[in-house]
Amino acid sequence: MLRARVVVPVFAFALSSITAIVPFATSAVAASSAVSIHDGGDISTWGYGPSTETVTVGDTITFTNTGASPHDATSVDGSWNTPLLQSGQSATVTFSTPGTFAFTCVLHPWMKGSIVVNPAASAPAVAPTTPDPSTVNAPAVDVAPSNPAPQTDVAPAQPTDDTTSDAGN
Repeated sequence: MLRARVVVPVFAFALSSITAIVPFATSAVAASSAVSIHDGGDISTWGYGPSTETVTVGDTITFTNTGASPHDATSVDGSWNTPLLQSGQSATVTFSTPGTFAFTCVLHPWMKGSIVVNPAASAPAVAPTTPDPSTVNAPAVDVAPSNPAPQTDVAPAQPTDDTTSDAGN
């Protein structure tokens, strides 16, 4: 009886704890994206590929200069930038604030792009577990042992009365 009363709630608590932890464990990995910086030929075709990238707070973007000229990526609002990258070099930026960030190459201002940083997805709120109303005041269920002890019909002992004595006879 005691085992059933203890095991069932402990199991229910453990199960609800696991379901609360799983979203955190599965959403903890930051993503990485790549943006190439290209040039060559007509300067009007120089730019970033892709020109717009969407990430989530905590994600990184690696900018790689695939062109022949030095380039960088600098946000218009000045919140982040890469160093000046020579051909073949890369730099990584981690985004910690949501928003849309326009950026450009400081040496070639016609090269433009934007990064959209979405807020991190929060884990769904875990609703508190409430007991089933139909069982709140229900009697506890006793689990009978597999080999029950035999029942005996023994009459209770008769109480003795020590208030009488033969001392006065």
